[in-house]
Amino acid sequence: MKNLKANSEGMIDLKVSNGKKSAKQVIKDNWEYLLMCLPMVIKIIVFSVVPLLWLLMAFQDYTGYLGLFGSPWVGFENFKYFFKNGQIWRAIGNTLGLNLLFIGVGTPMTIAMALFMFEMKSRFATKLFQTIYFFPYLISWVIVQYCTDAILADNGLINSIIQAFGGTPVEFFATRSAGLWPIILLFCNIWKNTGYSLIMYYSALQSLDSSLVEAAELDGAGKIKVMWHVSLPHLKRIIAILLIMSMGGIFRSDFGLFWFIPQNDISGALLSTTETLDTFVYQMSIINFNYSTGTAISLVQSVVGTATLLITNYIVKIIDRESAYI
Repeated sequence: MKNLKANSEGMIDLKVSNGKKSAKQVIKDNWEYLLMCLPMVIKIIVFSVVPLLWLLMAFQDYTGYLGLFGSPWVGFENFKYFFKNGQIWRAIGNTLGLNLLFIGVGTPMTIAMALFMFEMKSRFATKLFQTIYFFPYLISWVIVQYCTDAILADNGLINSIIQAFGGTPVEFFATRSAGLWPIILLFCNIWKNTGYSLIMYYSALQSLDSSLVEAAELDGAGKIKVMWHVSLPHLKRIIAILLIMSMGGIFRSDFGLFWFIPQNDISGALLSTTETLDTFVYQMSIINFNYSTGTAISLVQSVVGTATLLITNYIVKIIDRESAYI
């Protein structure tokens, strides 16, 4: 390796090294960058590595007064809960079904919005729509709960309109209305989270070679054909990456969405269609103080999620190797 260094006379000395540096020399040469990384390394160790020790609770009959190292070992007894309790299978079905619904409807809608926004010529309009779409992502689910309650309550906006036209009010938060909630949750999820993915798709479109668009237009392609044959293929890598990440989290759910919006934290009347593994674990661990079983379920979630991510990545690699995440 060649190093250039200016001497005291302003001339440049050329030093030749063998390209090998000791660890001490690497630290000395890059200590500023290592110092910048230090807070993130500490955060990962404190919040991601150290908590792994508490996975031991999944194999214990954990009690607080005995502690992590004093609680008796029970082996895989906590994992047998999956096969003994029918309620957890309902939570698994809801988690998978609703996540697939969110991915199947939300992904094409977000891509279409990004493509149409990319075609906007007005920079002001583009920034305005970006802000409007992204703003809900910053709002807490607790605030969204108050908004949905004002719309769906017995005396809310929708029922007021229904009564004004002589109709019968709908009890959205009653058990008999549980079948409506997958659609309601889909709408809430799209409204709140679409803006985040939209920004990533739109940012990827910024690197599209404008000459490809111009060539397509010269060949007589309209806006729709340009989007379909030029812009959309350009997004295939980011689509694949986000799809792989989504499939990796298919056994998890947005806790705030499923706990606050259907008011499972208050009545639990809609659990048949809105209970997911995350809300089930919360009830099991925090409300019922069964920390061992809750930890076991969470561990299974992580293992299955990792397996799903790797399988999805493998399928994507077979279809298009360049679009694979790993």
